[in-house]
Amino acid sequence: MRKCRKCGEPASIFLKSYRIRLCKNCYPEFYERLVERTIKKYRLIKKGERIGVAISGGKDSAALGKVLTTLSMKIGFELETFFIDLGIEEYSRKSLAVVKKIDPDVNVVNLKNITGSALVKMSKGKKICSACGTIKRYLMNKTAREMRVDKLATGHCADDIAVFFFKNWLAGNFEWSEKLLPLTESFDPRILPRIRPLYERTEKENAYYVLTTCTPFLVDECPLAPEDEWKEILYGIERKKPGFKQSFVRGIVGFYKRSEKRETYEGRSCSICGELTTGEICSFCRIVKRSFTDCHH
Repeated sequence: MRKCRKCGEPASIFLKSYRIRLCKNCYPEFYERLVERTIKKYRLIKKGERIGVAISGGKDSAALGKVLTTLSMKIGFELETFFIDLGIEEYSRKSLAVVKKIDPDVNVVNLKNITGSALVKMSKGKKICSACGTIKRYLMNKTAREMRVDKLATGHCADDIAVFFFKNWLAGNFEWSEKLLPLTESFDPRILPRIRPLYERTEKENAYYVLTTCTPFLVDECPLAPEDEWKEILYGIERKKPGFKQSFVRGIVGFYKRSEKRETYEGRSCSICGELTTGEICSFCRIVKRSFTDCHH
């Protein structure tokens, strides 16, 4: 029987990219050390900072909440968690139940209480995932800012970053680089710096972590999300070349550092909510306005 590299007990996890076998008791410490290394490497969190953590209940955000709670005591920072209830019927109810198990004191932001409509009704005339992304980005930033935290942490991992890259690249959107980095700096007082502590971790590593630490998480996938063939493509590459995802996202950081180009914005205030926008009305308020108009026809 294969043995754990750390303690010599029977191993239950094999990480091909590191060529290491670990037991379920030693894996959490190994994972936490990797995340801590990412935080220090990219200077994501400073001692004494308050970090807002967006938790959805999925394995990645559950791993983020758990690992940051552990590292907060070691590094010396505070956490404030919040959950955005999009009103996706049973899925949102299940998600909230899981999140409350992770953190009973989690702050809950209910989309319907803010706009009068749930996500499905608000997405009419627009692809639902596009509307969802706009709404979540808006509410995450606004919620975290109102909680007076220093930075906003999300559970994006190497799988997500690689998928985002290929989708943007093939769509001809080459203004992607800054948004796919471990740290997105603030360019306006209304926009919080955004950090991705799981930047170099994979979905599989996150899944191992929540399982070995007995952290609650939601197995169900969002019923509105389409099948993503890019994740399957990346899994195929990873099987043939272990460590590809981590090498790829590190390459994105290296590319950006060598590039002198920086994204700039013409900052103006939304005429409805006052948040930052490039037009007269921000994308969030346009969705809300369209939803309200549709309901009265």
